[in-house]
Amino acid sequence: MGGLLRRRSPGGRRGVYEGDWVAWVGKYEDLARGRPGQYVLRLKDNHRCADCAYPAVEVLPDGTFIVTTYGHWAKDQAPYILSVRLKLSEVDGMGK
Repeated sequence: MGGLLRRRSPGGRRGVYEGDWVAWVGKYEDLARGRPGQYVLRLKDNHRCADCAYPAVEVLPDGTFIVTTYGHWAKDQAPYILSVRLKLSEVDGMGK
């Protein structure tokens, strides 16, 4: 199971990649029980607070995810739209 979102830590804490565009990978049970899941993958550094990441998601027949959202991807620049292509099979294990 995966989720694409703007990183916001619970309880007002500041976590790694806070406010950035991330992909969360884990099991439904992780969400239901408040566990961290398998990993969080930072897709892009957002340079303005938490103003980003309401992504549209398309999954191709080969398992490729195409995700598109807006954000402040360049410091002191206006926000713009960005797309990322990824396969979970390719990113699994990158952080290990």
